[in-house]
Amino acid sequence: MSNRDELRRILTIISDLTDNDTNTTVKDTQIIVEANRPSKEVDEFLNELQSLEYIKENKFKPADAEYKLYQITNKGKKEIYNKESR
Repeated sequence: MSNRDELRRILTIISDLTDNDTNTTVKDTQIIVEANRPSKEVDEFLNELQSLEYIKENKFKPADAEYKLYQITNKGKKEIYNKESR
């Protein structure tokens, strides 16, 4: 599977877990479980998706939390929609 395909798969996982709602957050641990990939690899994909502005990290979590929270962005929703309509 190419990197681009895997990025799309991770974005789709986030979209599914948040019901494609830009106000809903999902833990990185949930994404890792759904992706069934090593956490380091998923972290790299999450960083790339953030740099593309398809997702954003939500910083509002407990200070001692060992997880990150992510949200899909409108740009990410458009990317999912554009690919599905082709």
